[in-house]
Amino acid sequence: MRAVELGKVAAAAEALRLRRLARRQALRAAFGAGAAVFGIAVLVLVHVLIYNVLRLWLSPVVSSLILLAIDVVAAGILGFLAMRSTPDAIETEALAVRRQAVLEMKRSVTVMAVVGEASRLLIRRRARTVVANPARSRGWLVADIVSRVLASRR
Repeated sequence: MRAVELGKVAAAAEALRLRRLARRQALRAAFGAGAAVFGIAVLVLVHVLIYNVLRLWLSPVVSSLILLAIDVVAAGILGFLAMRSTPDAIETEALAVRRQAVLEMKRSVTVMAVVGEASRLLIRRRARTVVANPARSRGWLVADIVSRVLASRR
């Protein structure tokens, strides 16, 4: 029964981690979309204004190079914000809880399998002594037959 509970805990922790991961990815997408909108809509109007102002004092080529430098800096900052993605504390803790629950579940299942195998061997050993000595209880013989039938169904 402990393995089932640990499995439930692992599943809940994984679900929480995946929800937090989806939330983080949605924020990344929002920053990326903001960068794209800024790059397309706002910069077009700002470019026209800055270009016209710079052209009053500088040549058209120099004015274009200055605007290009501003574009590269703005794109770099927004790209950095979109690429920066670190898991938050809740997501990290949910991953640790899931890993620990899965590890405990594996240990629990292993212990249950060993106990089951050991009890089956004990029952068979007792049943063999019953066959060799009919004066002993026939209950062990019945237990051996039942354990063999159950083992063959796996």
